[in-house]
Amino acid sequence: MSGSEGAAVRPDDQGLDWRAPVLAAATWAGVWAGTAGTPALAGGVAVLALVIGGWGWWRRRWLVTGAGLVLLLAVGIGGAHGWAKATGPVGEWAAQGAVVGIEARLGGGHLSDGGRGGPLWIVDAELVRAEGRGVSWTTGATVRLTASGDLVRAWSSVPAGATVAAVVRLGPAEPQEPVSAWARARASPTVVAPPSPVDAAVTRVRAGLRAAVADLPDEPAALVPALVVGDTEGMSESLQAQFRTTGLTHLTAVSGANLTLLLAAILWAAARAGIVGWWRRGVAVAGVVAFVLLCRAEPSVLRAAAMGLVGLAALGWGGTRQGLRLLSWAVVGLLLADPWLGRSMGFVLSVCASGGIIVWASRWARVLAGWMPVWLAEAVTVPVAAQLATQPIVTAISGQVSLVGLVANLVAAPLVGPGTVLGFLAAGLSVVSPPLATAVGWLAGGFAQALCWIAAVGSALPGASMSWPAGPVALGVLGVTCVALLAGLPLLWRRPWLVVLLALAMVLVLFRPVNAPGWPPAAWQVVSCDVGQGDATVIAVGPGQAIVVDAGPEPPAVDRCLDQLGITDVPWLILSHLHADHIGGIAGVLSGRRVANLLVSGVTEPASGWRQVLALAGTIPRTVASPGTVVGAGPVQVAVLAIRPFTSGGPAGEDSADANDSSQVLRVTSGNLRILLAGDLEEAGQGNAVSTVTDLTAQVMLVPHHGSGHQAPAFLAATHAAVALVSVGADNDYGHPAARTIATVAGTGAQVYRTDLNGSIAVARVGDRLDVTTQRAG
Repeated sequence: MSGSEGAAVRPDDQGLDWRAPVLAAATWAGVWAGTAGTPALAGGVAVLALVIGGWGWWRRRWLVTGAGLVLLLAVGIGGAHGWAKATGPVGEWAAQGAVVGIEARLGGGHLSDGGRGGPLWIVDAELVRAEGRGVSWTTGATVRLTASGDLVRAWSSVPAGATVAAVVRLGPAEPQEPVSAWARARASPTVVAPPSPVDAAVTRVRAGLRAAVADLPDEPAALVPALVVGDTEGMSESLQAQFRTTGLTHLTAVSGANLTLLLAAILWAAARAGIVGWWRRGVAVAGVVAFVLLCRAEPSVLRAAAMGLVGLAALGWGGTRQGLRLLSWAVVGLLLADPWLGRSMGFVLSVCASGGIIVWASRWARVLAGWMPVWLAEAVTVPVAAQLATQPIVTAISGQVSLVGLVANLVAAPLVGPGTVLGFLAAGLSVVSPPLATAVGWLAGGFAQALCWIAAVGSALPGASMSWPAGPVALGVLGVTCVALLAGLPLLWRRPWLVVLLALAMVLVLFRPVNAPGWPPAAWQVVSCDVGQGDATVIAVGPGQAIVVDAGPEPPAVDRCLDQLGITDVPWLILSHLHADHIGGIAGVLSGRRVANLLVSGVTEPASGWRQVLALAGTIPRTVASPGTVVGAGPVQVAVLAIRPFTSGGPAGEDSADANDSSQVLRVTSGNLRILLAGDLEEAGQGNAVSTVTDLTAQVMLVPHHGSGHQAPAFLAATHAAVALVSVGADNDYGHPAARTIATVAGTGAQVYRTDLNGSIAVARVGDRLDVTTQRAG
C-alpha cells in the first residue's frame, strides 16, 4: 500500500492544530445535551454556551467565541431532533400502549436469540402512515419493531427496503433512544410495495455472498459476511464471545477499518493498472458508494464511510495535522446531520480509534521503521494506538481490560485485509459468475478460518482478560495509565531488546489468570458471575472447590469467572432449567475442571437444551431433583424447595414461558448465609412456590428471570432478602431488568446489585453483616 508507506517515512508534522478538535468537542457536547430528553439540561447548556461565547467576544478569544456559538447551535439542533421525536401521535400512542395499524419501510433487521419469547427479530422501520384511535397520520417517524414466536419467520423473510402494512402494539422508547417508539408485531406483515431497484440489487448481492461461502465450515461461512458487510446473524454465540474476549469484535462490525482496507486495495489495483490523478480518485469514490450501498446506508455505515476516508486520507496523504483536522470536521458534520450519533458507543469508539491511529500510529511507525520493515511497523503500531485510545471506554462498558486483544490483533492484522477484500470481490462476482464467486469465497474463507482459530485460542488462555472496576476513580487511573503509555512508547520503540522483552512478558501473562486488585474477596461465600444475558452462580465449598448453579449463555464467560475464583473442582453442577442462557456455558464449566455430579429437574424441554446437556455432560453422574431433594458438599447444602410441573401443550414442548416456570427453586445454605435461587420463574411458577413452600426466607436472593417484568410481588416479599442480585446482560434486547421489578424489589428493603452495572458480585456474611464486593462500581 504505497500511500501508507509514504506516510511512514514522511517527516513529522509541525505540531498539532487543536482548533478543529475544540469545535468538534463543542458540537458533541451540544448534541448530547440536546438529545438527553431533559429540557433543564439543554437549557442550562444553552446558557453556558452564551456565557462562553460572550466571554470569548469580550476578551477577543475567537476560538472560545466560536466554541460557544457551535455549542449553542448544536444543543439547538439536538433539542429540535428530540422534540420532533417526542411530539406527534406516535409518542402519545406509545405512552398508552396502543394497538395501531402502520405502513412502514423496513430497514435491515437482525435476529436476537434467547429471552422469554425465544428468538426475536428486530428491525428499524420508517413509518409512512399510522392509524389508531380513529385517527390516521402521515408521518416519517422511526420505530424499532420486534417480532417473536411464529411471527419471526414472516417478518424476517421481508426484504430490506420493502414497505409493509401491519398491526403493532406501540411502547415508549427511552428519551435518549433515536426512535420514536418500540413496536411489537401483532400479526404477519403484508407487503404493499417492493424494495427499490437499488435495495433489491443490494439484497441480491448480499444473498450471493452468503451463497458463495455456504459450503465452507460453519464458522468461516458465518465470518466472511460479517467481515464484509457486518452481517453477524450466522455467527454462533460462542464464536461471538470468542471475538469479544480477544478484542476482535471490531472486525465483524461495519467500520472505517473495513472501508480503509477496501480503498487501499482499490487504489493499489488502480495504480498497477495505470490509473492516476482524478481518475484514480473517481475509482475510490465509486468504491465508497459501493461500500455504503452494500452495507445499506444506515447511520453506522455513513459513520464508517466518513471514518474510513479520514483515516486513509490522513495516513496516506495528509499527515497527522491534516488528519486530525479532517477527523474533527467529519465529527462535526456527522453530528449535525444525525445528533443521535453523539449517544452511540460505536461512534465514540470509532472516533477515538481513528484519532489514536492518526495522532500516534504513523509517528510510532517511523520510529520502528528504523529497525524493522515498514509494513510490520505499521501492523504493530495501528492496533496498539487504537487499543490505548479506546481502552478506558471499552472498560467502562465491559468492566474488563483485554490482555489478549493486542496480541490477537497483531496476529490477525495480516489476515484481515486479504479476507475482507476477497469477500468484497466474491460479493461482486456473485452477480455475474456464481461459480467464480464461490472460488473466491473459498479463498476468503481460508483467511476467515485462521481468524476463527486465533479467536478460539486467544479466548481459551487463562489470562485473556482482566476485570477492572468501572467507577470514576478506577477509570481515571486507567485513563492516566493509557495517556502515560501513549506519551512514553516512543522511548520503548527505539530499543529493540526492550520491545522483544515486553512482548515475551505479555505472552507469559496470558497463560495465568489476572484479577483486578481486590477480586475476588478472600472470604466470599457466593458469587453471581457476570456472564452477560444469563445466570451462573458459584457457591464456595473450600479451596478450589465450588458448587455451580447454571452456566450462563457462553462458555468463555463462565470459564473466565471460575478461573478468577480459582475453581478447579465442582462437586455439583446444578441446572435450574434448560434454556440456552442457563446451559450454553456448560463447556466452560467443564474446561479444565472436574465436575463430580449433575443435578437436573427432570424436565427435558426444550428438547434442544436437553440434547445439549446430554452431549456435553452425559457422562457425569446425574440426579433428578424433586421437591425435598437435598445435595451438598462440605459446609454447603442445596435444598430443592419446589418444581412446578411442566404442562406445555405446544409442539415439542417449546413453550418458553412454561419452561421458565418449571425452574428449580433452590435454597442454598452456606454456614450462616442463605441464598434463594429460582432460575427464570415467572408469575405462575412464583405463585406455585408461595403456595407450596412454607419458608422462602433468605438473606440473598437472585431475582428470577434476570429481573424481567414477569414477577409475583408476593414471592419477592416472601424472601425478606437484604441483598438482591440481578444477573443480566448490558443493553440486552428484552428490557431486562424491568424498572417496575427493580422498584418492587427495592420496596421490600433489599439492596439491588446488577451484573450489567457491577460486574461479578460476591457476598459473604460476617456476623450479622452482609459484605458485598463488586468487580466494578455501578
